[in-house]
Amino acid sequence: MNLRALLAAAMAGVIAAGLAWVIASRSDGRLHVIVLNTSSSPAVLIRTDDGSTVLVDGGASPAQLLAALGRVLPPATTRLDMVVVTGGERAAVNGLGGLPGHYSVGMVVTQGVLNPGGNAIVGALESQGADVLEAGGGAWSFGGARWRCLGFIALATARQMCALTVHDSTGRLLVLGDTGTADQETLCAVYGSALAADLLVTPPGGAVSPLLLATARPLELAVPIVQGSPAAPAPQGYPIDRTSTDGDLSYTGGSSGLRPGTCAGGSVMPGVRLAILHRWPRVRR
Repeated sequence: MNLRALLAAAMAGVIAAGLAWVIASRSDGRLHVIVLNTSSSPAVLIRTDDGSTVLVDGGASPAQLLAALGRVLPPATTRLDMVVVTGGERAAVNGLGGLPGHYSVGMVVTQGVLNPGGNAIVGALESQGADVLEAGGGAWSFGGARWRCLGFIALATARQMCALTVHDSTGRLLVLGDTGTADQETLCAVYGSALAADLLVTPPGGAVSPLLLATARPLELAVPIVQGSPAAPAPQGYPIDRTSTDGDLSYTGGSSGLRPGTCAGGSVMPGVRLAILHRWPRVRR
């Protein structure tokens, strides 16, 4: 495929995701997911069935994250209901440094200890009014969906991280963040069927353990590509979308789960509350 065709495909993905999110002005009772093209680690925008808007991680670049959010959110949007941070590494949290001054945040959910830069970013969001909670491996309900951070200690860094699952009646999402393949096998051993998902957002580049694929049994793979880094070999038998060729990747929940399609959105619904299913996360004051 030549450069012109690649650019055209990427632009088509950007336009489709952005227009679809902007056009719909109210919730439609379905889960919607956009894997943002930030040319770095995953940043995933989720709209729940009641219209709440949630950002999972932020990639490495504040400018790239703000540009991506500007593509897919309505122009008047100045608030995100929740931000979830799956790990403390700079590649996952640095982009969130662009949010203060542009977007207010209702709450920030972290798995545990972040690096100093990540703590500074979360502190800036907290100073603007965000509640900060530590998931601690617990599950909670938010926006009509069930959320869970599946915690583990990363082998490469010894830091607390998590894989995030989001489930509702229309779809099941698994976001691996920057989880390495060895850590993925640990997740399988510890959490087993809790990893089941329609849509799997892979680590940057798309490296996924065969054991995790057999455990999660996804219908689709969404692969964030880091600019200048090669993609991992594609596993056989799975439909795969990549941000490097398809731009922002959009998926919509339905009777057959999360599948590629348009994303509905609009203004953020106010007054959304966090209800814990198993145990309360710790609120940092």
